[in-house]
Amino acid sequence: MNWLSSLLRRACARPGASLGVRGERLAAAHLKKQGYRVLERNLCVGDDEADLIALDPDGRTIVIVEVKTRADEDVGPPEASVGGVKQHRINRLAARLQKRREYRDHPLRFDVIAVVLAADKEPVLRHIAGAFQSKW
Repeated sequence: MNWLSSLLRRACARPGASLGVRGERLAAAHLKKQGYRVLERNLCVGDDEADLIALDPDGRTIVIVEVKTRADEDVGPPEASVGGVKQHRINRLAARLQKRREYRDHPLRFDVIAVVLAADKEPVLRHIAGAFQSKW
């Protein structure tokens, strides 16, 4: 890894105890249980960020996963917050990723994992495969 990518990775780092980080850890564990291989966490490319990059159990499809975590669903389901602006940014990141040798010849899919971490309850995870389409 060169010094620039190392610097960009640090810029995306977040505190370890936050709600979002806990949700991303649970989402990564969920993916692994389902046979996915997590390739990257909190990958920053330019000013765009992907929470998780995983290899689908099919062994070919690269999955860009947006994880949305909430303490409750009083303001609506977490997955509802992945709107047009966020989808555009993830699509832009995907276009940049496909220029990299290791991702170039793989189909891409965009998934959302919603995590609800309500106090004194078991976490609830909803994995929406193919949550939105590529615009490129």
